[in-house]
Amino acid sequence: MTQANPIDRLRAALLADEAAQLRLAPLADTAAFLDAITAYVAGLGLPIARDAFAAGLARAATPQMLQQLPALRLAEAPPRQWLPVELKDFQGAIVVEWLHFAGLPLTDPFFDDTWRKVQHLPFNRLMRCATPLSAIDAFADAPAPDGLVFHMSRCGSTLAGQMLGAEPSHIVAAEPPVVDTVIQLVGQGILPPATIHAMAGAVMRDRTGQARHRFIKVDAWHALVLPLLRGVWPGTPWTFLYRDPVEVLVSQQRWPGMHVRPGVIPLAAYGVDPAEGAAAGHYAAWILDRICASALAAIDGHGLLVNYDQLPGALTDAVLPHFGIAPGPDALARIAAAGGRYSKAPTRAFTGDSEAKQRAASPELRAAAAPLLATYARLEERRAAAMAPVAAG
Repeated sequence: MTQANPIDRLRAALLADEAAQLRLAPLADTAAFLDAITAYVAGLGLPIARDAFAAGLARAATPQMLQQLPALRLAEAPPRQWLPVELKDFQGAIVVEWLHFAGLPLTDPFFDDTWRKVQHLPFNRLMRCATPLSAIDAFADAPAPDGLVFHMSRCGSTLAGQMLGAEPSHIVAAEPPVVDTVIQLVGQGILPPATIHAMAGAVMRDRTGQARHRFIKVDAWHALVLPLLRGVWPGTPWTFLYRDPVEVLVSQQRWPGMHVRPGVIPLAAYGVDPAEGAAAGHYAAWILDRICASALAAIDGHGLLVNYDQLPGALTDAVLPHFGIAPGPDALARIAAAGGRYSKAPTRAFTGDSEAKQRAASPELRAAAAPLLATYARLEERRAAAMAPVAAG
């Protein structure tokens, strides 16, 4: 990064001043930020007027500017308060965009919920930055996740993520889009598998110095590449969450996710022939069956099957022990309390909806679900077998 002008010098000073970052980054009100940054600039003796800041921030907030590569270009990963959010093409090379997360923990239901909160902060209009993809090599030796949460979708995985994230010493990356992008590029042979670990390490970097355990809740369709991810993290325990397929299909019919809409996710990048999906009579039932069958085929000594009906209790009673996590009494209480809230709107108390979904299912939907129901039955058989007590010899 050059320092030929006052803005470059300001950015360099801020990159080296974590206290100033944490003081300025959370300011969402533009006027308050302008007051604070103007005072900071005055302390540095830089000739930048408040009006110039205001004009620059206004330009940086336009959709056109947000789509462009950030003006701040770094050769290495920015300091620990920044997280990678997106990969972009720049002159034929892959670059990484980073944002300062303003001290916010990753406790929202999804990673991109927090991303949206910080994207338009005045500080990030000034300081969002880009690096070469090679910058994530710094995270090649990052700790492996303590647990991976695979899931069928609409089956309690968000609740599991919220419970895991209720303990402040846990970092939970819930479906980070930038990790999915890397998985796609690995599947296309563009990047080596080790890039997945490095990018996940960057997403789960310890921004407080207090992290003890890290978890990733992957996207539902990542079960299609479960062997790939098991190869990246061979020692990491994992769980697969699933639910009565009729209830999942009713939910997807009302509010379709990316993976149940034909053509939205690039199937070939996950090792699936797109022609197979195009020929499916009911795409949602077909893709969900592929996801469940993939998890069933991959189950091993590191895998744990969990039915939606077992939640929230199974998170503390089965999943945490499976992940090798033994929280203290206070942490366990926080985790258990999160199980009583509606996962996608944590301020609301949870109420079950299985009976209502079963009533809402049409005969046509039930017929389409037949192959998926057969796979579900096999999952249940495998789970029951794993739970059966071993007879004494």
